[in-house]
Amino acid sequence: MIARCGESPGWEDASDGARSYGRADVDAEELLRRLALNDENVLRSAVGADTRSLGGDRELDAKTDALVRLAALLSVGAATASCRATVELARAAGATDAEIVGVLVAVAPTVGGARVVGVAPRLALAIDYDVEDVDEAWHGA
Repeated sequence: MIARCGESPGWEDASDGARSYGRADVDAEELLRRLALNDENVLRSAVGADTRSLGGDRELDAKTDALVRLAALLSVGAATASCRATVELARAAGATDAEIVGVLVAVAPTVGGARVVGVAPRLALAIDYDVEDVDEAWHGA
């Protein structure tokens, strides 16, 4: 069966408007397959953060989800406003400042020193830390 643009073969509309593959939830393998195939409907749900339509209960709790999103934002050098919104979600879900900073430390080996140095001030601002005198304190001035 060949799907038209924006149409997913075998996917049925659920009563709530979400797509499912003939059942209430979609297993991880099928979800990855659909994403790899650039399934427009599934990709739209994933990028739009409407993960409820991607298959049943979420595998991550709210705190872990927010911390993973923060890691992704820091990895791509996202703006302070984006980091701040995600920090607020993480805090609302119970994350501590130490855990939030720990995210940056955790991604450091993957993203490299230059990225970490670039995003550390943004994360500090997102957490409401004062970073204006960091340069003076670091150089002993």
